[in-house]
Amino acid sequence: MLTNFHTHTKRCLHAYGTEEDYIKAAVSEGLVMLGFSDHAPFPDYDFGMRMPYSELDDYISTLDILKEKYKNKLKLFRGLEIEYHAKYLDYYHSLLDERGFDYLALGQHIYTTPSGRMDNIFSAGSTEDYLIYAETVCEAIETGLFKFVAHPDVMFINNNEWDDNCEKACELITECAAKNNAILEFNANGIRRNKRLYKDGVRYPYPHISFWQKAKTLGIKVIVGSDCHTPYQVYDEYTKYAVQMADKLGLKRIENIFEE
Repeated sequence: MLTNFHTHTKRCLHAYGTEEDYIKAAVSEGLVMLGFSDHAPFPDYDFGMRMPYSELDDYISTLDILKEKYKNKLKLFRGLEIEYHAKYLDYYHSLLDERGFDYLALGQHIYTTPSGRMDNIFSAGSTEDYLIYAETVCEAIETGLFKFVAHPDVMFINNNEWDDNCEKACELITECAAKNNAILEFNANGIRRNKRLYKDGVRYPYPHISFWQKAKTLGIKVIVGSDCHTPYQVYDEYTKYAVQMADKLGLKRIENIFEE
């Protein structure tokens, strides 16, 4: 059963193609389920490179129309990839309960430093920041509001020495996921970035093998996500390779995030 629950559109300002373009590509690839998870807007703050808040209603209505139009070809789900911050708890509930989203995917890119500054995990200067990031992810998981954690090992895109903080960050996230029966995503977009030389060896920016070995040990449920930003990436060779890689690692891979 071919599925993908991590799909972006041109609405997020750094992807290409309409919702229907992705659906047509998914049908062509033989997918039976497609979840849209464009980068969610916030009503009062622009975290950058995401759907404008003014487009949220059109995003919902467009997906509703397309869900009916393509109901005989594949099953569509309305979702959002979104950052966690405790002050937005009511907003997350309103997206699920009032606006009727099928799921929220935790895509944590932003973390708050002890000084109160918001930083992006893609430019973490120290592995100490990995611990702050991991603690934020754990706090989000414990709310039970997020159907899966997108690219939980994205911090390793940074070229820092592997140390005890790296080990601890992996342990924090994987142990919290195991405790809360959360789903972690094995993200194909890190593979699209290709291998490069890091201080801990030649590897993909993510997925990071050390992280996923811990996930395997704990028996955590894992979903492969394309994280597509163009229609042809919906189930491309990198996504297929991610599936093979996850299986080779012996991860507990699932295909439907809504299965109990």
